[in-house]
Amino acid sequence: MEVPIARHGMTKRLARRQFKSNLLLLSPALVLFVAIFFIPILILLTTSFQVNEIEKSIWEKSFTFDNYARFFAEPYFVKSILRTIWTGIVVVPITIAVGYLVAYIIYRSKAGMKTGLITLVLTPSFSGVLLQSLGLYIIFARYGPVNATLLNLGWVEAPINFLGTFGAVVVSLVHGFLPFMVLAILNSLRSIPANVLEASRSLGADSWTTFLKVTLPLTRGGIMAGSVLVFGGVIGSFSTLVIIGQSKVQLVGLVIYQQALRIFDWSFASVISVALILILASFVAFFALFMKAMGGRKHA
Repeated sequence: MEVPIARHGMTKRLARRQFKSNLLLLSPALVLFVAIFFIPILILLTTSFQVNEIEKSIWEKSFTFDNYARFFAEPYFVKSILRTIWTGIVVVPITIAVGYLVAYIIYRSKAGMKTGLITLVLTPSFSGVLLQSLGLYIIFARYGPVNATLLNLGWVEAPINFLGTFGAVVVSLVHGFLPFMVLAILNSLRSIPANVLEASRSLGADSWTTFLKVTLPLTRGGIMAGSVLVFGGVIGSFSTLVIIGQSKVQLVGLVIYQQALRIFDWSFASVISVALILILASFVAFFALFMKAMGGRKHA
């Protein structure tokens, strides 16, 4: 009896030592996580329950539930939430379709072309969202290239005002966040073993069947990762809404910007920010369940 007990005690000590060693290795990442994510979110949540007293510090402000009551009482803010969700629902499938096509072309291209194509996809991201929006502003302007082409072809009699429309905002958001989707899907495509695709072909499956039955299911992780990045970018975007949307398309990101930097109501801006975080978390959970259900249906 003493030998098993001694071994059990030794195993527990080794496990405890291993846990401490792993915790020590993870400590830099944990410190970074707490400093960059946890503390700001905690401050944001605290501010959302405080009265907007700019002259006082966060420790001196009094607490209230009026900010949340106001958020749900005013239809304007609830509509901005619904409009943001709808915009994400429109943008994400478009980026999946276009991003998958681009990623697949890069994946199937020769080694010498892959670097050039990836650089071409990433080039707009190097300039930043602001410069991208300014470039698209010129393209969509009343006398920009798009209107000039339509006028020359005789498809319209007068220039169309694309700026300030929902369609122009969607195109701009797709353009801005497409590289994230392409890279996420491309990474999943690269992780597929070559012998899996060869086995599918050797069993008599054509290219289309191989894509639907093998390639697409194996890239669900990339699609999900890209969708989360795109949706998170859409609901937090505001510079595109200001420049391309002309502040006429009111999404949550723009409403937060207006409340915080124009009205200086930081408490209410924090309430909307909390709502934005909850929207993103709900989308991640829903999309994960959706992708899991789709995968289970295909295997059934």
